[in-house]
Amino acid sequence: MNPFTPLRASGSLGRPLDEIAIELTVYCNLKCVMCSVWELGQHGVPFENVAKILRQARALGAHTFTPCGAESFMRKDFLDVVELAQELGYRRQDIVTNGTMITEAHMDRLARCPSVALHVSIDGPRPIHDALRGEGNYDKSVETVRRCLARGIEVGLSGVILKESLEHLRALVTLAHELGIGEVSFQPFQLEISGPDKELHRFSLMRSPRERIVAALEDVKAHADRLGVRIFTESMFSVIPDYLTLGTRPIPPGGCFLPSKFLLVDFRGDVYPCFFMRTDADRMGNVLTDEITDLWQSVHHRQLQTLALTERCPGCLAACSDVESFATAGAAE
Repeated sequence: MNPFTPLRASGSLGRPLDEIAIELTVYCNLKCVMCSVWELGQHGVPFENVAKILRQARALGAHTFTPCGAESFMRKDFLDVVELAQELGYRRQDIVTNGTMITEAHMDRLARCPSVALHVSIDGPRPIHDALRGEGNYDKSVETVRRCLARGIEVGLSGVILKESLEHLRALVTLAHELGIGEVSFQPFQLEISGPDKELHRFSLMRSPRERIVAALEDVKAHADRLGVRIFTESMFSVIPDYLTLGTRPIPPGGCFLPSKFLLVDFRGDVYPCFFMRTDADRMGNVLTDEITDLWQSVHHRQLQTLALTERCPGCLAACSDVESFATAGAAE
């Protein structure tokens, strides 16, 4: 890669902030066997700081708020945060949830926030899902989805591609079709989320036959096409096999836009340009001592954007990565 690759005009520096993600909590009510995030057991910055972040990000142009971490509904003031984002004019709030904690009272409040879109994690048919997330949780999650849809709350389904689920990808698409949901998302199993103390050999597809993964992805794509269900991450299907079998960390051809339009505030209050540029060198500051506005306009942020736009970031592959750029690159081929 030539270090002096020109920046794409549409990804030039100085564009407005588009999305703010805040790790509100790393507590979770489940103990999924392939995940270690819940082991951290800590809430993020206090509500007053979250409110300040949301206001400053909105002033910088952000119209998407992504609460993240572990299970957002573990935080008692979570819906206060959601309602504030709605009041501030955020047009989109993408909430990833396991779907087992959402009560009727929660739904009453969610239904009054049209910016909300729930993304409920379903990792396969009932036996697969419950083996990973705990007995009885498949039925709890699906029932929550049904009740939310009946309330007019937008819902999508999200699944992880790992060894147990690879042969069952169709199940998520079929379930979405049966429930009347128009979109699903698949992302590959990530070692970063699992952690080194987990049974990685149980979940990882490293050194598996590449053609097996290609066939599974082609099959689920054809199945989704037949049922009229959109796969949000379909643009990444061409690079998922090498990611899973070889550990190849792809970057969209021409660079990644994400640090040019996105900020992440982690549960400690540290600010980063994306979910995967999170080394000490990537840390832009901390919201407990710094202003989001200053960090967004800093020289350090401009340097991090340049690394991503010139294909020198670490590379990643998740539903939260620059899916749009993978789609644009695929269309240009």
